[in-house]
Amino acid sequence: MSEERKENFKEIPGMFDGPLMPLLIRLGVPMLAGQTVQLIYNITDAAFISRIDRADPSLVGGVGIIFPIMFLAISIAVGMMTGVSSLVARAIGERNFKVLDVVAESGMALALFFSFIFIFVSYVFNDALIALLGAEGDYARVALEYLNYIIPAAAAGFVMNILLGILQGEGQVTYIMKVMFIGTGLNIVLDPVFIFLLDLGVAGAAMATMVAQFIAMFYAFTPFLRQKVSVKIHWKPENISLNVIGRIASVGFPQALGMMLMAVSFLFLNRIIMDIDPLALTAFSLCGRFDQAVLMPSFALGGALITIMGQNGGRGLHERAMQAWYKALLAGTVAVVVMAAFLVIPAPWIFSFFSDIPEVVSYAVRQIRLVEFTFVFAMVAIVNRSAFQAVGYPLPALFLVFLRLILISIPSAYLFVYVFGWGVYGVWGALVGSSFITCILSFVWLRRVLKQIIAGTRDVRKV
Repeated sequence: MSEERKENFKEIPGMFDGPLMPLLIRLGVPMLAGQTVQLIYNITDAAFISRIDRADPSLVGGVGIIFPIMFLAISIAVGMMTGVSSLVARAIGERNFKVLDVVAESGMALALFFSFIFIFVSYVFNDALIALLGAEGDYARVALEYLNYIIPAAAAGFVMNILLGILQGEGQVTYIMKVMFIGTGLNIVLDPVFIFLLDLGVAGAAMATMVAQFIAMFYAFTPFLRQKVSVKIHWKPENISLNVIGRIASVGFPQALGMMLMAVSFLFLNRIIMDIDPLALTAFSLCGRFDQAVLMPSFALGGALITIMGQNGGRGLHERAMQAWYKALLAGTVAVVVMAAFLVIPAPWIFSFFSDIPEVVSYAVRQIRLVEFTFVFAMVAIVNRSAFQAVGYPLPALFLVFLRLILISIPSAYLFVYVFGWGVYGVWGALVGSSFITCILSFVWLRRVLKQIIAGTRDVRKV
Protein backbone atom coordinates (compact mmCIF):
# COMPACT_ATOMS: atom_id res chain seq x y z
CA MET A 1 0.00 0.00 0.00
CA SER A 2 1.47 3.34 -1.05
CA GLU A 3 2.27 6.12 1.40
CA GLU A 4 -0.41 8.28 -0.23
CA ARG A 5 -3.05 5.62 0.33
CA LYS A 6 -1.96 5.23 3.93
CA GLU A 7 -2.44 8.95 4.46
CA ASN A 8 -5.91 8.85 2.86
CA PHE A 9 -6.99 5.75 4.76
CA LYS A 10 -10.49 6.37 6.09
CA GLU A 11 -11.36 6.01 9.76
CA ILE A 12 -14.86 6.25 11.22
CA PRO A 13 -15.40 9.52 13.11
CA GLY A 14 -15.71 8.79 16.82
CA MET A 15 -14.32 5.27 16.51
CA PHE A 16 -11.31 5.83 18.77
CA ASP A 17 -12.60 8.64 20.98
CA GLY A 18 -15.88 10.19 22.11
CA PRO A 19 -19.12 8.63 23.42
CA LEU A 20 -19.69 4.97 22.59
CA MET A 21 -23.48 4.64 22.72
CA PRO A 22 -24.11 6.93 19.71
CA LEU A 23 -21.41 5.01 17.81
CA LEU A 24 -23.06 1.67 18.61
CA ILE A 25 -26.44 3.00 17.50
CA ARG A 26 -24.99 4.54 14.34
CA LEU A 27 -23.38 1.25 13.33
CA GLY A 28 -26.18 -1.01 14.56
CA VAL A 29 -29.33 0.67 13.24
CA PRO A 30 -28.59 0.18 9.51
CA MET A 31 -27.95 -3.53 10.12
CA LEU A 32 -31.17 -3.76 12.14
CA ALA A 33 -33.07 -2.13 9.29
CA GLY A 34 -31.67 -4.65 6.82
CA GLN A 35 -32.58 -7.56 9.09
CA THR A 36 -36.11 -6.21 9.46
CA VAL A 37 -36.59 -6.14 5.71
CA GLN A 38 -35.24 -9.70 5.50
CA LEU A 39 -37.79 -10.83 8.11
CA ILE A 40 -40.59 -9.21 6.10
CA TYR A 41 -39.38 -11.06 3.00
CA ASN A 42 -39.37 -14.43 4.79
CA ILE A 43 -43.04 -13.95 5.65
CA THR A 44 -44.16 -12.62 2.26
CA ASP A 45 -42.23 -15.25 0.29
CA ALA A 46 -44.04 -18.04 2.15
CA ALA A 47 -47.33 -16.24 1.56
CA PHE A 48 -46.76 -15.97 -2.22
CA ILE A 49 -45.79 -19.64 -2.54
CA SER A 50 -48.80 -20.77 -0.50
CA ARG A 51 -51.11 -18.87 -2.87
CA ILE A 52 -50.01 -20.81 -5.94
CA ASP A 53 -52.52 -23.43 -4.81
CA ARG A 54 -53.92 -23.06 -1.29
CA ALA A 55 -55.19 -26.66 -1.40
CA ASP A 56 -51.75 -28.15 -2.15
CA PRO A 57 -49.62 -28.56 1.02
CA SER A 58 -46.66 -29.89 -0.99
CA LEU A 59 -45.82 -26.37 -2.22
CA VAL A 60 -44.84 -24.79 1.09
CA GLY A 61 -43.80 -28.18 2.46
CA GLY A 62 -41.59 -29.04 -0.51
CA VAL A 63 -39.82 -25.68 -0.39
CA GLY A 64 -39.38 -26.08 3.36
CA ILE A 65 -37.77 -29.49 2.91
CA ILE A 66 -34.63 -28.02 1.31
CA PHE A 67 -34.18 -25.52 4.17
CA PRO A 68 -31.27 -27.54 5.68
CA ILE A 69 -29.35 -27.27 2.39
CA MET A 70 -29.91 -23.53 2.13
CA PHE A 71 -29.19 -23.06 5.83
CA LEU A 72 -25.84 -24.80 5.30
CA ALA A 73 -25.04 -22.29 2.53
CA ILE A 74 -26.20 -19.37 4.72
CA SER A 75 -24.08 -20.65 7.61
CA ILE A 76 -20.94 -20.79 5.45
CA ALA A 77 -21.66 -17.34 3.98
CA VAL A 78 -22.25 -15.72 7.37
CA GLY A 79 -19.17 -17.48 8.74
CA MET A 80 -17.00 -16.04 5.96
CA MET A 81 -18.53 -12.59 6.53
CA THR A 82 -17.73 -12.77 10.26
CA GLY A 83 -14.17 -13.95 9.60
CA VAL A 84 -13.51 -11.19 7.08
CA SER A 85 -15.14 -8.54 9.28
CA SER A 86 -13.08 -9.46 12.34
CA LEU A 87 -9.85 -9.58 10.30
CA VAL A 88 -10.48 -6.22 8.61
CA ALA A 89 -11.48 -4.48 11.86
CA ARG A 90 -8.37 -5.67 13.70
CA ALA A 91 -6.13 -4.87 10.71
CA ILE A 92 -7.51 -1.33 10.56
CA GLY A 93 -6.88 -0.91 14.28
CA GLU A 94 -3.31 -2.20 13.88
CA ARG A 95 -2.82 -0.24 10.63
CA ASN A 96 -1.74 -3.52 9.06
CA PHE A 97 -1.86 -2.37 5.45
CA LYS A 98 -0.20 -5.57 4.21
CA VAL A 99 -3.22 -7.63 5.27
CA LEU A 100 -5.71 -5.01 4.11
CA ASP A 101 -4.13 -5.05 0.64
CA VAL A 102 -4.78 -8.78 0.09
CA VAL A 103 -7.91 -9.52 2.13
CA ALA A 104 -10.36 -8.83 -0.72
CA GLU A 105 -8.82 -11.22 -3.25
CA SER A 106 -8.18 -13.83 -0.54
CA GLY A 107 -11.79 -13.70 0.62
CA MET A 108 -13.09 -13.83 -2.94
CA ALA A 109 -10.98 -16.92 -3.64
CA LEU A 110 -12.52 -18.60 -0.59
CA ALA A 111 -16.02 -17.63 -1.76
CA LEU A 112 -15.43 -18.95 -5.28
CA PHE A 113 -14.07 -22.24 -3.88
CA PHE A 114 -17.22 -22.82 -1.82
CA SER A 115 -19.42 -21.70 -4.72
CA PHE A 116 -17.89 -24.38 -6.96
CA ILE A 117 -18.22 -27.09 -4.30
CA PHE A 118 -21.82 -26.16 -3.45
CA ILE A 119 -22.97 -25.94 -7.09
CA PHE A 120 -21.21 -29.18 -8.08
CA VAL A 121 -22.58 -31.23 -5.18
CA SER A 122 -26.09 -29.77 -5.41
CA TYR A 123 -26.51 -30.42 -9.14
CA VAL A 124 -24.76 -33.79 -9.34
CA PHE A 125 -26.38 -35.26 -6.24
CA ASN A 126 -29.67 -33.31 -6.20
CA ASP A 127 -31.93 -36.40 -6.30
CA ALA A 128 -29.94 -38.08 -3.54
CA LEU A 129 -30.03 -34.94 -1.38
CA ILE A 130 -33.81 -34.66 -1.70
CA ALA A 131 -34.24 -38.32 -0.80
CA LEU A 132 -31.86 -37.91 2.16
CA LEU A 133 -34.09 -35.13 3.49
CA GLY A 134 -37.05 -37.50 3.46
CA ALA A 135 -39.06 -36.01 0.59
CA GLU A 136 -41.40 -38.25 -1.41
CA GLY A 137 -43.98 -37.84 -4.17
CA ASP A 138 -45.14 -34.28 -4.85
CA TYR A 139 -43.01 -32.98 -1.98
CA ALA A 140 -39.87 -34.40 -3.66
CA ARG A 141 -40.89 -32.97 -7.04
CA VAL A 142 -41.43 -29.47 -5.62
CA ALA A 143 -38.24 -29.62 -3.54
CA LEU A 144 -36.15 -30.66 -6.55
CA GLU A 145 -37.66 -27.97 -8.77
CA TYR A 146 -36.97 -25.27 -6.21
CA LEU A 147 -33.46 -26.51 -5.42
CA ASN A 148 -32.35 -26.59 -9.07
CA TYR A 149 -33.17 -22.91 -9.53
CA ILE A 150 -32.09 -21.59 -6.13
CA ILE A 151 -28.55 -23.05 -6.15
CA PRO A 152 -26.88 -20.14 -8.03
CA ALA A 153 -28.33 -17.72 -5.44
CA ALA A 154 -26.20 -19.43 -2.79
CA ALA A 155 -23.07 -18.84 -4.87
CA ALA A 156 -23.96 -15.15 -5.20
CA GLY A 157 -24.44 -15.07 -1.43
CA PHE A 158 -20.92 -16.41 -0.81
CA VAL A 159 -19.31 -13.63 -2.86
CA MET A 160 -21.63 -10.95 -1.50
CA ASN A 161 -20.92 -11.85 2.12
CA ILE A 162 -17.17 -11.44 1.59
CA LEU A 163 -17.84 -7.90 0.38
CA LEU A 164 -20.24 -7.24 3.27
CA GLY A 165 -17.63 -8.54 5.70
CA ILE A 166 -15.13 -5.97 4.45
CA LEU A 167 -17.75 -3.21 4.72
CA GLN A 168 -18.70 -4.27 8.25
CA GLY A 169 -15.06 -4.43 9.34
CA GLU A 170 -14.61 -0.87 8.09
CA GLY A 171 -17.86 0.24 9.71
CA GLN A 172 -19.50 1.08 6.37
CA VAL A 173 -22.81 -0.32 7.56
CA THR A 174 -24.99 1.98 5.45
CA TYR A 175 -23.85 0.10 2.35
CA ILE A 176 -24.72 -3.20 4.06
CA MET A 177 -28.24 -1.90 4.73
CA LYS A 178 -28.60 -0.81 1.09
CA VAL A 179 -27.46 -4.21 -0.20
CA MET A 180 -29.98 -5.99 2.04
CA PHE A 181 -32.75 -3.59 1.04
CA ILE A 182 -32.02 -4.10 -2.65
CA GLY A 183 -31.83 -7.89 -2.43
CA THR A 184 -34.91 -8.27 -0.27
CA GLY A 185 -36.96 -5.53 -1.93
CA LEU A 186 -36.32 -6.89 -5.40
CA ASN A 187 -37.21 -10.37 -4.23
CA ILE A 188 -40.57 -9.19 -2.90
CA VAL A 189 -41.29 -7.34 -6.16
CA LEU A 190 -40.13 -10.16 -8.45
CA ASP A 191 -41.92 -12.97 -6.59
CA PRO A 192 -45.43 -12.23 -7.94
CA VAL A 193 -43.99 -11.45 -11.39
CA PHE A 194 -42.17 -14.77 -11.75
CA ILE A 195 -44.71 -16.89 -9.84
CA PHE A 196 -48.00 -15.57 -11.21
CA LEU A 197 -47.44 -13.22 -14.17
CA LEU A 198 -44.93 -15.53 -15.90
CA ASP A 199 -46.76 -18.56 -14.45
CA LEU A 200 -43.55 -20.27 -13.31
CA GLY A 201 -44.88 -21.40 -9.93
CA VAL A 202 -42.33 -22.64 -7.41
CA ALA A 203 -39.53 -22.39 -9.98
CA GLY A 204 -40.46 -18.71 -10.34
CA ALA A 205 -40.05 -18.14 -6.61
CA ALA A 206 -36.54 -19.60 -6.79
CA MET A 207 -35.71 -17.57 -9.91
CA ALA A 208 -36.87 -14.36 -8.22
CA THR A 209 -34.54 -15.05 -5.31
CA MET A 210 -31.65 -15.89 -7.66
CA VAL A 211 -32.05 -12.73 -9.76
CA ALA A 212 -32.42 -10.53 -6.67
CA GLN A 213 -29.33 -12.06 -5.03
CA PHE A 214 -27.15 -11.48 -8.11
CA ILE A 215 -28.31 -7.87 -8.47
CA ALA A 216 -27.61 -7.29 -4.76
CA MET A 217 -24.17 -8.90 -5.19
CA PHE A 218 -23.34 -6.61 -8.11
CA TYR A 219 -24.47 -3.59 -6.09
CA ALA A 220 -22.19 -4.69 -3.24
CA PHE A 221 -19.25 -4.15 -5.61
CA THR A 222 -20.17 -0.49 -6.27
CA PRO A 223 -18.52 1.11 -3.19
CA PHE A 224 -15.31 -0.74 -4.12
CA LEU A 225 -15.47 0.30 -7.77
CA ARG A 226 -16.24 3.91 -6.79
CA GLN A 227 -13.35 4.01 -4.29
CA LYS A 228 -15.71 4.66 -1.37
CA VAL A 229 -13.98 2.17 0.93
CA SER A 230 -10.44 1.86 2.19
CA VAL A 231 -9.95 -1.84 1.40
CA LYS A 232 -9.36 -2.17 -2.33
CA ILE A 233 -10.02 -4.98 -4.78
CA HIS A 234 -6.96 -5.10 -7.05
CA TRP A 235 -8.18 -8.08 -9.13
CA LYS A 236 -4.71 -9.65 -8.89
CA PRO A 237 -4.47 -13.43 -8.41
CA GLU A 238 -1.08 -12.95 -6.75
CA ASN A 239 -2.90 -11.11 -3.93
CA ILE A 240 -4.50 -14.38 -2.83
CA SER A 241 -2.85 -15.25 0.47
CA LEU A 242 -3.26 -18.70 2.00
CA ASN A 243 -2.27 -17.21 5.34
CA VAL A 244 -5.08 -14.64 5.17
CA ILE A 245 -7.56 -17.30 4.01
CA GLY A 246 -6.56 -19.35 7.04
CA ARG A 247 -7.13 -16.37 9.35
CA ILE A 248 -10.58 -15.76 7.84
CA ALA A 249 -11.42 -19.43 8.30
CA SER A 250 -10.13 -19.52 11.89
CA VAL A 251 -12.81 -17.02 12.95
CA GLY A 252 -15.47 -17.71 10.32
CA PHE A 253 -15.88 -21.45 10.46
CA PRO A 254 -16.51 -21.71 14.20
CA GLN A 255 -19.30 -19.19 13.55
CA ALA A 256 -20.65 -21.31 10.68
CA LEU A 257 -20.46 -24.47 12.77
CA GLY A 258 -22.33 -22.73 15.57
CA MET A 259 -25.18 -21.89 13.20
CA MET A 260 -25.28 -25.52 12.02
CA LEU A 261 -25.49 -26.71 15.62
CA MET A 262 -28.47 -24.41 16.06
CA ALA A 263 -30.29 -26.09 13.16
CA VAL A 264 -29.49 -29.55 14.51
CA SER A 265 -30.73 -28.70 17.99
CA PHE A 266 -34.08 -27.46 16.72
CA LEU A 267 -34.57 -30.66 14.74
CA PHE A 268 -34.44 -32.55 18.05
CA LEU A 269 -36.63 -30.00 19.87
CA ASN A 270 -39.22 -30.09 17.08
CA ARG A 271 -39.45 -33.88 17.39
CA ILE A 272 -39.97 -33.63 21.15
CA ILE A 273 -42.74 -31.05 20.76
CA MET A 274 -44.36 -33.11 18.00
CA ASP A 275 -44.56 -36.01 20.48
CA ILE A 276 -46.30 -33.74 22.98
CA ASP A 277 -48.84 -32.17 20.60
CA PRO A 278 -48.58 -31.27 16.88
CA LEU A 279 -50.55 -28.09 17.66
CA ALA A 280 -47.80 -27.11 20.12
CA LEU A 281 -45.29 -27.45 17.28
CA THR A 282 -47.41 -25.17 15.11
CA ALA A 283 -47.40 -22.58 17.90
CA PHE A 284 -43.66 -23.08 18.48
CA SER A 285 -42.94 -22.40 14.79
CA LEU A 286 -45.21 -19.36 14.83
CA CYS A 287 -43.53 -17.95 17.94
CA GLY A 288 -40.16 -18.47 16.27
CA ARG A 289 -40.99 -15.74 13.75
CA PHE A 290 -41.61 -13.27 16.56
CA ASP A 291 -38.62 -14.46 18.59
CA GLN A 292 -36.49 -13.51 15.62
CA ALA A 293 -37.90 -9.97 15.75
CA VAL A 294 -37.09 -9.66 19.49
CA LEU A 295 -33.50 -10.85 18.96
CA MET A 296 -32.73 -8.81 15.82
CA PRO A 297 -31.34 -5.84 17.82
CA SER A 298 -28.96 -8.27 19.57
CA PHE A 299 -27.51 -9.44 16.25
CA ALA A 300 -27.26 -5.83 15.01
CA LEU A 301 -25.41 -4.81 18.18
CA GLY A 302 -23.17 -7.86 17.83
CA GLY A 303 -22.24 -6.81 14.30
CA ALA A 304 -21.49 -3.26 15.43
CA LEU A 305 -19.44 -4.58 18.33
CA ILE A 306 -17.19 -6.63 16.04
CA THR A 307 -16.25 -3.41 14.25
CA ILE A 308 -15.79 -1.28 17.38
CA MET A 309 -13.98 -3.82 19.57
CA GLY A 310 -11.92 -5.12 16.66
CA GLN A 311 -10.67 -1.69 15.62
CA ASN A 312 -10.11 -0.39 19.16
CA GLY A 313 -8.50 -3.64 20.28
CA GLY A 314 -6.19 -3.58 17.27
CA ARG A 315 -5.27 0.03 18.11
CA GLY A 316 -4.46 -0.96 21.71
CA LEU A 317 -7.45 0.89 23.21
CA HIS A 318 -8.51 -2.10 25.28
CA GLU A 319 -10.34 -0.17 28.00
CA ARG A 320 -12.47 1.51 25.35
CA ALA A 321 -13.18 -1.86 23.74
CA MET A 322 -14.39 -3.21 27.08
CA GLN A 323 -16.57 -0.15 27.64
CA ALA A 324 -18.12 -0.72 24.20
CA TRP A 325 -19.01 -4.24 25.32
CA TYR A 326 -20.73 -2.93 28.46
CA LYS A 327 -22.66 -0.34 26.43
CA ALA A 328 -23.79 -3.02 23.96
CA LEU A 329 -25.13 -5.16 26.81
CA LEU A 330 -27.03 -2.17 28.21
CA ALA A 331 -28.51 -1.24 24.83
CA GLY A 332 -29.39 -4.88 24.13
CA THR A 333 -31.19 -5.26 27.46
CA VAL A 334 -33.34 -2.21 26.80
CA ALA A 335 -34.10 -3.33 23.23
CA VAL A 336 -35.12 -6.87 24.23
CA VAL A 337 -37.33 -5.70 27.12
CA VAL A 338 -39.11 -3.15 24.93
CA MET A 339 -39.60 -5.57 22.02
CA ALA A 340 -40.80 -8.34 24.36
CA ALA A 341 -43.31 -5.99 26.00
CA PHE A 342 -44.77 -5.14 22.59
CA LEU A 343 -45.44 -8.87 22.09
CA VAL A 344 -46.42 -10.01 25.57
CA ILE A 345 -49.17 -7.47 26.21
CA PRO A 346 -51.22 -7.94 22.99
CA ALA A 347 -50.24 -11.63 22.52
CA PRO A 348 -53.84 -13.02 22.43
CA TRP A 349 -54.85 -10.61 19.68
CA ILE A 350 -51.62 -11.13 17.69
CA PHE A 351 -51.86 -14.92 17.53
CA SER A 352 -55.62 -14.94 16.97
CA PHE A 353 -54.83 -13.13 13.73
CA PHE A 354 -52.55 -15.97 12.58
CA SER A 355 -54.63 -18.96 13.69
CA ASP A 356 -58.28 -19.81 14.23
CA ILE A 357 -57.38 -22.88 16.31
CA PRO A 358 -57.84 -22.04 20.02
CA GLU A 359 -55.20 -24.58 21.14
CA VAL A 360 -52.55 -23.06 18.86
CA VAL A 361 -53.32 -19.57 20.14
CA SER A 362 -53.23 -20.80 23.75
CA TYR A 363 -49.83 -22.48 23.32
CA ALA A 364 -48.39 -19.43 21.56
CA VAL A 365 -49.64 -16.94 24.15
CA ARG A 366 -48.30 -19.02 27.04
CA GLN A 367 -44.92 -19.45 25.34
CA ILE A 368 -44.56 -15.76 24.59
CA ARG A 369 -45.54 -14.72 28.12
CA LEU A 370 -43.23 -17.23 29.81
CA VAL A 371 -40.21 -17.05 27.53
CA GLU A 372 -39.98 -13.71 25.76
CA PHE A 373 -38.47 -11.55 28.52
CA THR A 374 -35.85 -14.25 29.19
CA PHE A 375 -34.38 -13.47 25.78
CA VAL A 376 -32.29 -10.96 27.72
CA PHE A 377 -30.14 -13.99 28.61
CA ALA A 378 -29.89 -14.99 24.94
CA MET A 379 -29.00 -11.40 24.03
CA VAL A 380 -26.06 -11.44 26.46
CA ALA A 381 -24.77 -14.68 24.93
CA ILE A 382 -25.14 -13.31 21.36
CA VAL A 383 -23.30 -10.07 22.16
CA ASN A 384 -20.58 -11.95 24.07
CA ARG A 385 -20.00 -14.31 21.13
CA SER A 386 -19.48 -11.30 18.88
CA ALA A 387 -17.04 -9.80 21.39
CA PHE A 388 -14.98 -13.00 21.44
CA GLN A 389 -14.88 -12.95 17.63
CA ALA A 390 -13.93 -9.26 17.62
CA VAL A 391 -10.75 -9.88 19.62
CA GLY A 392 -9.86 -12.96 17.58
CA TYR A 393 -11.01 -15.74 19.92
CA PRO A 394 -13.76 -17.65 18.04
CA LEU A 395 -13.46 -21.01 19.80
CA PRO A 396 -15.01 -19.82 23.10
CA ALA A 397 -17.93 -18.49 21.04
CA LEU A 398 -18.34 -21.90 19.38
CA PHE A 399 -18.10 -23.73 22.71
CA LEU A 400 -20.82 -21.51 24.20
CA VAL A 401 -23.18 -22.38 21.33
CA PHE A 402 -22.37 -26.08 21.72
CA LEU A 403 -22.90 -25.87 25.48
CA ARG A 404 -26.28 -24.12 25.24
CA LEU A 405 -27.79 -26.09 22.39
CA ILE A 406 -26.29 -29.56 22.54
CA LEU A 407 -25.04 -30.13 26.10
CA ILE A 408 -27.85 -28.37 28.01
CA SER A 409 -31.05 -27.64 26.08
CA ILE A 410 -31.57 -31.01 24.32
CA PRO A 411 -30.75 -33.28 27.34
CA SER A 412 -32.77 -30.97 29.62
CA ALA A 413 -35.76 -31.06 27.31
CA TYR A 414 -35.69 -34.88 27.19
CA LEU A 415 -35.39 -35.02 30.99
CA PHE A 416 -38.14 -32.49 31.69
CA VAL A 417 -40.57 -33.93 29.12
CA TYR A 418 -40.05 -37.70 29.25
CA VAL A 419 -38.89 -38.17 32.86
CA PHE A 420 -40.57 -35.37 34.81
CA GLY A 421 -43.63 -35.20 32.53
CA TRP A 422 -43.73 -31.41 32.25
CA GLY A 423 -45.02 -31.47 28.68
CA VAL A 424 -44.31 -28.40 26.54
CA TYR A 425 -43.31 -26.48 29.66
CA GLY A 426 -40.30 -28.79 29.81
CA VAL A 427 -39.11 -27.63 26.39
CA TRP A 428 -39.63 -23.98 27.27
CA GLY A 429 -37.85 -24.50 30.60
CA ALA A 430 -34.89 -26.18 28.88
CA LEU A 431 -34.50 -23.24 26.49
CA VAL A 432 -34.69 -20.66 29.28
CA GLY A 433 -32.34 -22.60 31.58
CA SER A 434 -29.71 -23.16 28.88
CA SER A 435 -29.79 -19.46 27.93
CA PHE A 436 -29.39 -18.40 31.57
CA ILE A 437 -26.42 -20.71 32.21
CA THR A 438 -24.71 -19.64 28.96
CA CYS A 439 -25.38 -15.98 29.77
CA ILE A 440 -23.62 -16.21 33.15
CA LEU A 441 -20.72 -18.33 31.91
CA SER A 442 -20.11 -16.20 28.81
CA PHE A 443 -20.15 -12.98 30.85
CA VAL A 444 -17.66 -14.26 33.44
CA TRP A 445 -15.42 -15.85 30.78
CA LEU A 446 -15.36 -12.83 28.46
CA ARG A 447 -14.82 -10.36 31.31
CA ARG A 448 -11.82 -12.41 32.45
CA VAL A 449 -10.36 -12.46 28.92
CA LEU A 450 -10.82 -8.71 28.45
CA LYS A 451 -9.29 -7.99 31.88
CA GLN A 452 -6.27 -10.10 30.89
CA ILE A 453 -5.97 -8.18 27.61
CA ILE A 454 -6.07 -4.88 29.51
CA ALA A 455 -3.47 -6.16 32.00
CA GLY A 456 -1.21 -7.27 29.14
CA THR A 457 -1.21 -10.97 30.06
CA ARG A 458 -3.20 -11.85 26.94
CA ASP A 459 -3.19 -10.24 23.47
CA VAL A 460 -5.86 -9.39 20.99
CA ARG A 461 -5.18 -11.94 18.25
CA LYS A 462 -2.93 -10.24 15.74
CA VAL A 463 -3.63 -10.31 12.02
